[in-house]
Amino acid sequence: MKTGERNRYTAVTNWERLGSWFVFLFFLTAICVISSSYFTNLVSPQHGYQSWEISEWLINYEGGFVRRGIVGQILYAFEQMHLYDVRIAIKLLYILSSVIILLILYRVFKAEGWSPVLLPTGLCLGYTLFNLWGRKDFMMLALAFAIFLCYRAAVTRHGKRAWILLYILSALQLLAHEASFFFTYPILMLYSYSIYRKSGMTCSRSAVKTLICFLPVLVIMAVVCLFKGDKSVADAIWSSWGKVFAAYPDAGGVSHVGSSVQALGWNAVSTFKYHFHSAYFGTTSSSPLHVILTLFVILSAYYLLTRIDCISMGKSKSNHLNHTLLSDIALVQFIALLPMFTVLSCDWGRTLPYWVLSSLFFYHVFKQEEVTFPYCLTKPSRAIQGFISGNRLLRSPITYLLLVLLTPVPNYYAPLDHINTIQQGFYYEIVNFINHITTILA
Repeated sequence: MKTGERNRYTAVTNWERLGSWFVFLFFLTAICVISSSYFTNLVSPQHGYQSWEISEWLINYEGGFVRRGIVGQILYAFEQMHLYDVRIAIKLLYILSSVIILLILYRVFKAEGWSPVLLPTGLCLGYTLFNLWGRKDFMMLALAFAIFLCYRAAVTRHGKRAWILLYILSALQLLAHEASFFFTYPILMLYSYSIYRKSGMTCSRSAVKTLICFLPVLVIMAVVCLFKGDKSVADAIWSSWGKVFAAYPDAGGVSHVGSSVQALGWNAVSTFKYHFHSAYFGTTSSSPLHVILTLFVILSAYYLLTRIDCISMGKSKSNHLNHTLLSDIALVQFIALLPMFTVLSCDWGRTLPYWVLSSLFFYHVFKQEEVTFPYCLTKPSRAIQGFISGNRLLRSPITYLLLVLLTPVPNYYAPLDHINTIQQGFYYEIVNFINHITTILA
């Protein structure tokens, strides 16, 4: 451990504490101000069955086995027993998952002594907390946290029950949404491999043992990728909800298959191209500036994540955080999530939290277990974190708070391609409010 990576509690200056509270409250205020027009409101009756927010939860197995269908099948089973408005059930599920993720974060941040200043930003909860746009994200992240705990119990206590529970939770997680594989299992498999290597096993035997341990997970992932769905499956799924659509119609009617269900039949190649182009180049001007801004957001996210102990909102702060370990974890998670950051999604407001929150969860659960990563990861981590620690500007709380405040984390597409950042939304809402008041007074 390098000097400066583990220090005792240090005092926090008044300006630092006030600055942290200002940034934290700014994002809370901004979210409240723009929620009526920029975010989806949980109590709004305008959620149509065809929207992305609702239709993803409706995917079930009535058209045959297909990815993302387990939650929809459970909702459908209850619908067969008693007809109900499935949209209310979906909203209740999302409220519950939001509460659960808040409780987990409270536990983690309190235990680690971290400031919550990053939480209301687009890197964590800014676009998805109590907002149906997040869909199943919090459910997946909460299950990832539980799976991390199960794995730690399995390898430290050699408990069969922990392995069984891990496999059950893994099946539920992957059948709910296969994207959860990327931020949950590659890092666990790498950790498992390192454990076998430290026990004296050869590289090949360690790899085989790791594959055997995670074989059920890999089989489930392979199956959901194979049964990705098509148009006929999408049509069958949509038809299965006909009674609900008739008994509880929405304002816009149901003229076509919902967006998320329809996406089951999308062409893979064209979808990949669309996601990559819109995520990095945007959908309007396709300016190279969008690429630069996107890369800046990623670099800023890495810095803000790995230096999360840089500031505090209390009277003292703890610098006990192992920056090199957290950097290793962040790099592994970033590499594992590259499919989501390139061709599988363009919703940065959902995928960046996968990276940030899962990295913090893994660090919290395994930091005491002497986690070791390959030297090819640890070497750059030590170099980068050493450079940050040795640079007065980069280790400054002012720099950290400014980056939290100004980093243009987009909800979707490239930064500033649309009005797609919290900062933009807040600015335009204030301008509209001033114009409205000016019109009234005139």
